[in-house]
Order: sequence, then C-alpha cells, then structure tokens
Amino acid sequence: MSENAIVHGAISWNKLKHVPQDFVLGTFRSLRHRNYRLFFFGQIISLVGTWMQNTALSWLVYSLTKDAMVLGVMSFLGSIPVLFLSVLAGTVADELPKRRILIITQAAAGVQAILLAVAIWTHSATVIVIGAANLLLGIINAFDMPTRQAFVVEMASKEDVTNAVALNSAVFNGARLIGPAFAGWIIFALSIDMCFFLNGISYIAVIVGLMMMRFGHVVTRKRSVDVSRMAAMREGIAYLDSVPQFRALMILVMAMTIFGWSYTVNLPVVAGLLLNGGSSVYSALLSANGAGALLAALSQAAFAGKLDSRKMVVIGLGVFIAALIALSFAHTMLTAVIPLVLLGWGIITFFITANTTLQRRTPDHLRGRVMSIYTLAFAGLYPFGSLLAGWLAANYGVADAFRLNAVILAAIAIPACLYIRKLPRLRTSPEESMREFLASQQEVFEAEQISKG
Repeated sequence: MSENAIVHGAISWNKLKHVPQDFVLGTFRSLRHRNYRLFFFGQIISLVGTWMQNTALSWLVYSLTKDAMVLGVMSFLGSIPVLFLSVLAGTVADELPKRRILIITQAAAGVQAILLAVAIWTHSATVIVIGAANLLLGIINAFDMPTRQAFVVEMASKEDVTNAVALNSAVFNGARLIGPAFAGWIIFALSIDMCFFLNGISYIAVIVGLMMMRFGHVVTRKRSVDVSRMAAMREGIAYLDSVPQFRALMILVMAMTIFGWSYTVNLPVVAGLLLNGGSSVYSALLSANGAGALLAALSQAAFAGKLDSRKMVVIGLGVFIAALIALSFAHTMLTAVIPLVLLGWGIITFFITANTTLQRRTPDHLRGRVMSIYTLAFAGLYPFGSLLAGWLAANYGVADAFRLNAVILAAIAIPACLYIRKLPRLRTSPEESMREFLASQQEVFEAEQISKG
C-alpha cells in the first residue's frame, strides 16, 4: 500500500471519528442556551406526566362507555377552546411577557390535573365531570400553546429555532413513548387516579425552570390606542395570506389536523376491538406511535437547516397516508405496531417542517399572532377531526374510518403539493418578508382610495 493511500485513509478515519460527536452536538445544539436548557429539562418531566394523564383519560372514558363516539366528544371538548381563543391568545403573547403567561397556564394545568385526580378518587368522575375538566384544560391550552411556540426564539435564538422546535417535539414524543408505559403500569399496580395526581405534580418542574430563567431587556409591544384587538388579530391573518407558500402550507396543516391526526382518537378501539386487548395493549400502541414520532423529531433536530422543507412536507404526508391505510388492515400486534411507528414519523416530520418554516420567516412582532393561527389550524380544528373520526368509527367501523380519512387527505394533499412545487422557494428573511407585506398592504389601500374617488 502506498504512503499516499495510508495518509488518505488516516485522514478519512479521523473525519469518521468525529461524525458521532458532530451528530450529537448538532442534534442538541440548542441546549447551549441556558434558558432553553431549563425549559427543556422541565418539559421532560412534565410531558411524561401529561402523556400518563392522556392515556389514563382515554382508557377511563372508554372503560366507562365502550363508545367510540364519546371518545371523539371528549377530544372535541378538550380542543374546541383553541379554535375560538388561540388567535386572541396570540395577540396577548405579542403584548405581554411570554414567561409570565406560561407560568400562569402551567400552574392552572397542574391544578386541573389534581382536581381531576380527586374527582376519580372520590368516585365523582362521571362523563360530565370529565368533559368539563377537558373543556377547562382546552381553555388553558388555548393560551399556552401559541405563547409557548412563540417563546422558543426568545429562549434559544433565530439561528437555532429549527433545532429547538425539533427538540421540543423530541421531548414531547419521547414522553409519548414513556408516559403510556408508565400509565399502564400505574393503572395496574396502583390506581388510575394516580396518573392524574402525578401529572399535576410534574408541572412544578416547568414552573421552577421558567422562574429560574434570566433575560436581558424583555421587549413587549403594546397596541396603539388606535388599534383594536380585533385589528391586531387581523394583521397576523393578513400577513399569512400575503405569502402564497404560507397559504398552501396552512391548507395542508388543516387537512392533516382534520383527516390525519384524528386517528389517535380511535386507538383505544383498535386495542380493544381489533386486537382484543386491554390497557397494556393500548399503552403499547401509543408507545409504538411515540417511537416513530421521536425518531422523526431527533432526525429533524440533527439535520436542521440541511433538509429541503418542500421535500420533507411531501415525504411526511406520503408516509403518513400509506401507513394509515396499512393500519386499517391490522389484526395482530405486529401489523398494528409497524404502521403506528410510520404514522408517528410521518405526522411529526410534516408538522415540524410546517412549524419551523413559519417560525424562521415571521417578523418578531407578529410571531405570536402567526403561531396562534398555526395553533388554530394545528389544534383548534382537531375537535372536528375527532368528532368525524368517532362518528365514522361508530357507524362504519374503525378500519373504514382510517381508509376514508386517508383517501380524503390524499385528495387534498396531492394538488396542494403540486401547487407548492410551482412556487418559488422562500428565501427572504423575516424583515424582507415584512417589507413586502407592508408594500402589498399599501397597494391595497391606494387601490381602495382610487375606487372611492
């Protein structure tokens, strides 16, 4: 072997030795920001508790009613406040310190969980009580979700926002993997009310982390006395509408929310009816779904900024639709687990791409409102998808419900993706986007003045 070949091989090996290290550092680079670290580790604890409660709640409702439609109604009650309050919450997030809002919402969610635990422990947890508790949590989340999403840039930085959003999703889906398993064990070994109690306690970790954060000068932008809150809300909507790529992306987000994401509502039915299992089987299905979602989040965090967003939207949608059809034919644990892993990967890949595309290109003073509109499309429309999923499963069976939703989603996604491919890529900065938006608004104003003579 020649000396040059040996040297070349040594250089290549030295590069390869750094690949795992570079991969890990790249995946978790947002943790270099102290404020984001505090939030990140607090979320790890809190979200495990949240998924414990979600698992226990779905199983409790299904055990009480054996009715897929009631599962859809419960999900509807927990999400409908987001539809009516999220855009309002976005204007509040743009005007008040976001950390203060999050401390209030996290404390309120913790109290809600503990009260629900007490209701179950005292045998007072009727379907009506559970529905009221879900509605209350929905109101809290309507203010928490857009504020939390817009807060990411303040905790990390604009250059790390894609990585930070992906890590948030990784924590969420890691908890989604662990939480249901813990819930299944706690329900079996202790009692179902302990899932709710432990979730309530877990919010302390997030609140402590938020209180320990340190910021320089916190910029808040009060509305002008001449601008109503409704006008402030309309400004965010007008900005999104001014960018064709954003319009098409929001259509896809709404379609995925209504016809795609709602598959989770019927997972207790899959466990109990298709697989003839109990709470442990349901927990296993949720964990498999969470494993795929976690894999998607970590891959997005590792390759943030290197993946083509338009391709990832198409790939995420395609994998999700194919997996949803495959799940409709599942009759064994293996044939259910594999599609659920792919469903988790596809939906999280899609939503992370959509979220970070908006975050990177939205001006700072509009971020709360833009993300509130995204939250409305992402979570506010979810109750309608939940009701539809529950109704279809109750009337036609869960398998046909999955197939029909997959066909409808494909019918919307294919033309929307083809339309996006014809548009130029989004290369402008948030500031340039804002200048273009203001220019377009000025043209509209001048046209209106001319028409009025």
